[in-house]
Amino acid sequence: MTKWQLPAIALIGFLLVSPLHVVMAQSETQQTKGNILQLREGAPQEYVVKKGDTLWDISELYLNDPWYWPELWRINEGVANPHLIYPGDRLLLVWVDGKPQLTRKAHKTLLPEGQVKSKDNPIPTFSRDMLAPLLTEHRVLTAEVLENTPQILGDNRGAPRVNGMLPVFIKGDVEKTTYSAFTPVEPIEGGELLRYVGDVTVTYNAGELAEGELSRIQREIRRGDYLLASQPLNIPDVIVPESGGQLDGQIIASLNNRKEQGPYDVVVLNRGRQHGVEVGQMYQAVRPGSTLFVDGEEITLVNYYKPADHISRLWRNTLQLPVSATAQMLVLEVQNQTSFAIVVRSREWMSIGDYFIPLKL
Repeated sequence: MTKWQLPAIALIGFLLVSPLHVVMAQSETQQTKGNILQLREGAPQEYVVKKGDTLWDISELYLNDPWYWPELWRINEGVANPHLIYPGDRLLLVWVDGKPQLTRKAHKTLLPEGQVKSKDNPIPTFSRDMLAPLLTEHRVLTAEVLENTPQILGDNRGAPRVNGMLPVFIKGDVEKTTYSAFTPVEPIEGGELLRYVGDVTVTYNAGELAEGELSRIQREIRRGDYLLASQPLNIPDVIVPESGGQLDGQIIASLNNRKEQGPYDVVVLNRGRQHGVEVGQMYQAVRPGSTLFVDGEEITLVNYYKPADHISRLWRNTLQLPVSATAQMLVLEVQNQTSFAIVVRSREWMSIGDYFIPLKL
């Protein structure tokens, strides 16, 4: 049993006693008051969008909880694609029927010929330059998929590690093209989390055995590493936040190789498409409350790692402290059984193994 599974018993017990909607209600953020969106103190009355801005950056200028930006972005319904905002656009803060709204005055540049210059790309929800190295260099694959994925055997010396100086040999079905090499970094439910380590260009294929040259080596390449087709960043430019689905689960891995996670870290959730997870959904990470012994002269903490406490809690009087929300996450990418989510707000560090519940917007 892993370290996080024992304390998780407390959370499971709390969820069994308290309905999920009660837990959600306790942890929801209070961004509205009387159905009126609450602005951040000092929010600018006017802002000119700059190249490099993101929707999230601008939302944080106006809102304490930037995931409510669709409520603020109620731009003229006659404008096509109101969520698309471009560098040079002027945003004006106005009040309509007593509610704050951002209106957009589109920026237009006339060319000498009198034609309107085409716009740059609209600003994304999050920086793609920030997310691309994380999302394109990590994959989650099930055990069934890995069974049929080509693997590196090593060089002709049979060494478990290769240095890139010699050709490598490959088993599996490959073509004469360039593949991305991925190494397993962490086993997860039903599969593996893989990380990019370099490229392999197949130069010779004899059927059961192929030969390849290494390039763009990022990390050590080892026997057993997998070859996968390269793929671009697979997330939409504009992600509109929405309430999480009626489900809960666990954070099972991270893409930053740290045990503790904070703002803008990307984590792996053990729920995916088959569970109803969708891009844009928001969830809250929660930490189980501690259990206290309250039947003695001194109130003491139940230590689940101490055998005597673990057993005696079955008959001693105890008090279960409530669950605490530690962070808010937004889903970026969904696979069949897992999802990648970015931490958009963190009250404290959260850990691998923490549970999550829906955030209601």
